[in-house]
Amino acid sequence: MWRTVGWLMSLATILELAALVGIVLVMSGGKRRREEGWGVVAGLLAAVAVVLLGGMGVVAYLFDNHSRFAVPGWRLDTSWILCTVSGTVVVLCAVGVAVSAYVLPPEDGYEFLA
Repeated sequence: MWRTVGWLMSLATILELAALVGIVLVMSGGKRRREEGWGVVAGLLAAVAVVLLGGMGVVAYLFDNHSRFAVPGWRLDTSWILCTVSGTVVVLCAVGVAVSAYVLPPEDGYEFLA
C-alpha cells in the first residue's frame, strides 16, 4: 500500500505541473484558446484533487489499520495536514475556474496586449 501512496503522490505532482503548463498556455494563447481552454484546466485540477485526496485517504486508512502505527503517541502530522489543505485548495480552484468559464461574459473585441 505504501508504494501505491508514493505512486499517487508522484502522479499528483506530475498532474499539478501539467495543470500549471495548461494555465500558462491558456493565458498566453489566442482568444479561442482563452475561451475554450479553461474546461481542460478545470478537468486537470479535478484530477489532481482526486489523486491527492485518494492518496491522503490511503494514508489515513493505513494509519488506523496497520500494525506499524500501533505505537502510542503516533499521529498524522504536518505532511498529512498540508496534503489535506492542498487538496482542498485544488478543489476550490477547479470549481472557481469551471464557474468562471461559464459565468463570465465572452471577451468580445478584447485585444491581448503582448
